[in-house]
Amino acid sequence: MMTLTMQTLLAQVIGFSKQFKLYPLFWWSGYWLQFLFSPDFRKTEIESQKTFASFKEKYEKTLSIRLLKPGSSEKKALIVSLGVSETIQMELGLVRAVEMAGYTPIVLSRRNRWVRKYHQLGNSTQVFYWDEFLSPVDFPHAHSLVHHWKSFDDLLKLEELGARVGRFTASTALRLLRVGKFDFSQPEVLETLTKCLAFSLVHAKASAKILDRLKPNLALFVDRGYTPQAELFDICLAQNIPAVTWNVGHKSNTLVFKRYSQANRDDHYSSLSKPSWEWVKKREFSPADAKVLYDEFYQNYASGEWYSEVGTQFNKKILEPDEIKRLLGLDPKKKTAIIFPHILWDGTFFWGEDLFSSYEEWMIETVRTAAANPNVNWIIKVHPANGVKDAREGRKGEPAEVTALRRHLGKLPAHIFFIPAESEINTFSFFRLMDYCLTVRGTIGIESASFGIPVLTAGTGRYDHKGFTVDAATREEYLRNVSRIETLTANPHSCAVT
Repeated sequence: MMTLTMQTLLAQVIGFSKQFKLYPLFWWSGYWLQFLFSPDFRKTEIESQKTFASFKEKYEKTLSIRLLKPGSSEKKALIVSLGVSETIQMELGLVRAVEMAGYTPIVLSRRNRWVRKYHQLGNSTQVFYWDEFLSPVDFPHAHSLVHHWKSFDDLLKLEELGARVGRFTASTALRLLRVGKFDFSQPEVLETLTKCLAFSLVHAKASAKILDRLKPNLALFVDRGYTPQAELFDICLAQNIPAVTWNVGHKSNTLVFKRYSQANRDDHYSSLSKPSWEWVKKREFSPADAKVLYDEFYQNYASGEWYSEVGTQFNKKILEPDEIKRLLGLDPKKKTAIIFPHILWDGTFFWGEDLFSSYEEWMIETVRTAAANPNVNWIIKVHPANGVKDAREGRKGEPAEVTALRRHLGKLPAHIFFIPAESEINTFSFFRLMDYCLTVRGTIGIESASFGIPVLTAGTGRYDHKGFTVDAATREEYLRNVSRIETLTANPHSCAVT
C-alpha cells in the first residue's frame, strides 16, 4: 500500500495539475503509460473497445432519436455514473427515461474514456468528471482525525457539509481491507482509514461544488454507499434535492428504483415505504397469490436467475430436506436453525441501525450463543456471492466469515454445521428444511418469512418491525432469543406460500 508521504506528494502533483488546468493531460499520460506497459490493462481496454463497437453498431441509430429538444426544459437530472461499461449501457436507458419525464440529463463520472464515448452516441449529453471539482487531498488532517479519536463511534459520527463521512469511510475501508472488523493495532488499518477519510472529506466538498454549479433538480445513483457517490447522495438530500437509486432486481433484466429524501435515507432500496406497506396489508392475499409468489421463488432459484448478477445460484442443486440431513449429519429429532451471515465487508453501515457494531460481531456473538444451545441443529450458511465478488476484483483466499469464525471461536461444537460459499446446494432447498432463520437484514429473511419461518433480525432499515419478524430492541434481547430459539413459533401474519 502506498505510504501517506507518497500519497501526499501525489495529491500535491495532482492539485498542481488541476490549478493550471493540466489534469486531463496528466490523466491521459497515465492512461497511455498503462496501455503501453501493462498487458492486463491493455487487454481490458481492447475488450472495452470491442464491446463499445458492438454496442454502437446495434444502438447508435436508436439513441440518436431526441426525446427532448435542447434547451426546452429548465429541469436537470444528474446521472451519477460508476464509469463502468456495463452500467454505462444501462444509464443510457435512464437518460432516455429522464428526458421523457422532462429533465435535461447531465452525467457525472470518474474520468474514463468510455463514459463520454457512450453518452455521446447520437446526442449531446453533457459529461462532467469528479476531478473537475476536487480540491487537493488533505492527508495530514485525516491522519490527525484518525489518530486522535476517543472511540470508533467518534469516527462513525463524523460529518462534512451534511455527508456522513465517518460511515462512508468505515464502509469503504472494510471493503478495501476485505475484513469484517477493524483491528486498530494494525498500521495498515489506520493507514487505510486515513486514506479513505481523506478522500471522503474531499469528495464531500466536491459534492457541494457540483450541486452549486450544476444545480440539478433530481439525482440518480447506483451503489450509493461508498465514496464518492455516498457523499454526493447525502448532500443532495441535505439540500432537499430528491435522489433516486437504481439497483439490479432479484432476476435478470429487472431494476429496482427507490426515491429518497432525508426522511428515508437509511432505508434499504428494496424496502417498502409506510404508505406502500399499509396498502399491502389491506390487500387480500389469496391462494392464487400464494402460488404466484411460490412459483416466482422456485423458478428463479431453479433456473439460477435469483440475483444472477452475483451468481448466487449458478450450478446449484435443489435437494430434499432428508438429503441435506444425511449430507450434513443433522439430528432428525431436532429442529434446525440457519444463520445466514452477510458478506462481512460488503454494505456495512449502509442501512438503518444495527444491534451490533459490525456484521462480524453479530455473526460471532450469534454463533457463540448457538454453541451454548445444543437443543437445535445449527447451520452456518456462508453467502454464495463471496466467490463472484472476489473473482471480479481478482481476490483469492477464504471468505472473511471463515477467517473470523476460526480466529474467534476455533473448532465448532458437533451441533453446529457449516456450508461453504461454493456449496452445490441451492438455497431454495433450505426453505423446506429450516425451522428458524437468523440474519441482520438479508434478503433471505423476507423470503423465509413468506414460508412461515420465524426470522430473527438484528438490524433495521428493510423489512423489520412489520409484524412478521422476531425483532429485538437490544443485542441482549436478540441473544436471549437465540439462546431459547426452540421456543419460538411461526408468525401467524406470514403468508405461508408453501
